[in-house]
Amino acid sequence: MPASMREALGRWARTLRRVAGMPDYAAYVAHLRRCHPERTVPDERAFYEEYVTARYGDGPTRCC
Repeated sequence: MPASMREALGRWARTLRRVAGMPDYAAYVAHLRRCHPERTVPDERAFYEEYVTARYGDGPTRCC
């Protein structure tokens, strides 16, 4: 796959994640390195687990 197509798909995926309300891991890592260099950067899986817990808590999101 050509690099330009890969970049376009990456931009499309980031836009889709933003519309769906999902966080952008790459932007988060850049922010941590720029503003909080003393913090360790979590791997992508830990980042999304933290996001889901912060958004929905530890319990179920529905009553049924």
